[in-house]
Amino acid sequence: MSDQKNTAELVVIGSGVIAASIAYHCAEAGVDVLLLERDQAGATATQTAGAFRTYFPGRVYDSELVVRSLADFRSFGATLGADLEVTETGMLVVATTPEQAAELEAEVPAQRDAGVQLELLTVARAVERNPWLDPAGVEFAVWCPQMIRLRADEVLRGYREGARKHGARVVTGVTVTGLDASTGHVATSVGDVTAGAVVVADAQGSGEVAALAGLKLPVWGQFAELFRTDPVGQDAVTTPFTFHPGAGLKTMGAGPSFLVGLERFSTEPGMRDIWLQEATDEVGRWYPRLRGVTLHSAWTGTLDITPSRSGIIGRADGAHERILFATGFTGHELSQAPATGKIIRDLHLGRHPGVDITPFSLAANGV
Repeated sequence: MSDQKNTAELVVIGSGVIAASIAYHCAEAGVDVLLLERDQAGATATQTAGAFRTYFPGRVYDSELVVRSLADFRSFGATLGADLEVTETGMLVVATTPEQAAELEAEVPAQRDAGVQLELLTVARAVERNPWLDPAGVEFAVWCPQMIRLRADEVLRGYREGARKHGARVVTGVTVTGLDASTGHVATSVGDVTAGAVVVADAQGSGEVAALAGLKLPVWGQFAELFRTDPVGQDAVTTPFTFHPGAGLKTMGAGPSFLVGLERFSTEPGMRDIWLQEATDEVGRWYPRLRGVTLHSAWTGTLDITPSRSGIIGRADGAHERILFATGFTGHELSQAPATGKIIRDLHLGRHPGVDITPFSLAANGV
């Protein structure tokens, strides 16, 4: 580790669990790390729900990153001294058309090869799992037990403190104002530093940081919202996380209410009222007993979105080869943080990360 405070082998730019995981895994491997955070990370949608999923229909590569992260979450207490209170609650994925059913079933072998545990359900068994569903709207269903509840705040705290214990320097309240890819010079609001390599992991701010060095990262910040229904009865407590991939509708019991999310992405501003109405319509369509229920805001924030709807992870090339990046996780940064931290560590150290990161490349996002 360098004794000079204005140099570092690796500068990690970003607030939140992805940047903290990268800092921890690199510092643990003996890398001299400086983590520059704009501010303390706020609550995320995952933290508000207290859960995240392992199974991503249509995106086996995203499922694989979460599967690779599960062992780390289960051993977090032993390795980082934080009790995450991990429990597995299960996830139900519902197809509402024969076409959706065929797509889900065809992908099952690849998902299982990636480590996702899946069970195919009849309509009757799907409704047993979630009695609020309208059986007439269910064509096919898949059950995955790897829906995880844990202490999201403890994950972030554990990684930050673990990085420090391994020698990483963590500086908060920093704005990066300049980045020179050819020299590794990073200008900030609290002074300048020269790095051997720089990791851009600043969520929706990553595009602006990369642009300082003339590098295009196709990521943008988009308003997102998680809703809560009026109280509908105590039996909502046990309703599993249920995903309708065709509609983008996500529901989960939370006390006497349901948490409701809708996967809608756009570069257009001012879409909140439209999405609220669409969420209300979709809930009523698939859950007859919830027709007419009022949705209230449970969480609002900004997601870092990419064209592929998956993270961008890798190293730039040519004149930008000093720059690595990990951003654009579309709200799934917590579940993929352990695997991402290890991938960036291995890329920095010149090792193969042990996973195909082609789906997370710039090329996969049109760059």
